[in-house]
Amino acid sequence: MSLQDRFTAEIKANHRIIRKVCLIYAGTKDDQEDLFQECLYNAWKAFPDFRMEAKFSTWLYKVALNTALYHQRKNKSPALEVGFEMAYHLSTEQEDNDHFDQLYQAISILNGIEKSVILLHLEGMSYREIGEITGFTETNIGAKLTRIKEKLKKIIIKDGF
Repeated sequence: MSLQDRFTAEIKANHRIIRKVCLIYAGTKDDQEDLFQECLYNAWKAFPDFRMEAKFSTWLYKVALNTALYHQRKNKSPALEVGFEMAYHLSTEQEDNDHFDQLYQAISILNGIEKSVILLHLEGMSYREIGEITGFTETNIGAKLTRIKEKLKKIIIKDGF
């Protein structure tokens, strides 16, 4: 199987990872699509160096999150708010659920690193896996998650999501 065929197969199996990151980090559909293309491009450029020491999905999260964080810094844009409608589409498995939508609206207000950590946590990743992607220690991830959860509670209560 060629490098391009392997990459295409992996992306087809894991494209939702990039979509979720784009929904959290980009405000409009056009911005999401631009960020998606940028993530794909960066993943393709880095794919020859992927050593398969980690799962492809873990590696792809790292590429997508780094791309989104760089994109956000480059554009010097504050945390972009994800609309109610966009938040719903973050999970194709979730039923229409007010609490789910409220959570993702609140997440859109967090800073870039906080978004990354909570997104990976919501994906069911362990502290170790989150640490591999973000570069933080497991202990630091635990502390960050505690602070992020408290911050989200305050946002939801204060803003009435």
